[in-house]
Amino acid sequence: MKIPLLHLEDGNHHFEEVIKGGTLHFYREELFPNDINVSVDLDKFGKNISCSINLKTRAKYQCDRCLVEFNSDIEEISNFLFHIGHDKIETEEEEVIILSPDQKEIDLTYNIEELLILSVPMKLLCKEECKGICPECGADLNNESCVCHRDLVDPRWEELRKLKK
Repeated sequence: MKIPLLHLEDGNHHFEEVIKGGTLHFYREELFPNDINVSVDLDKFGKNISCSINLKTRAKYQCDRCLVEFNSDIEEISNFLFHIGHDKIETEEEEVIILSPDQKEIDLTYNIEELLILSVPMKLLCKEECKGICPECGADLNNESCVCHRDLVDPRWEELRKLKK
């Protein structure tokens, strides 16, 4: 998504775009096969542009415990401050992006990709109480009971069991 800077006047501006799924080409892109709705609010004041990106999409994950595919709605918001020129700026903003004075547009593609990557949870679970699969027989413990023998002992502990007897 590119925002034109050439004739951008001071004040508030709103931009919206729908990015087709599978067109961004970034790490873990396969998790986002659906369209991505992007809404951008800009507030230009002098050489500074305050930017707020709001994106909504539906991600397609595979549960880390039971391996079932599931969908999850994603809504992420991120704020940036762009500064036009190379002069110093004093601000309390965490993220300040310096733009060249002759730059004609802001390309937000990298920021959108970064926001999508950071939205992926560390642990992908279809539901919080997911029981996973049995390590012995492979049964999905969310849908069925395990039928394998649970008294199996790791053979590495056999010598210690002999000492106990």
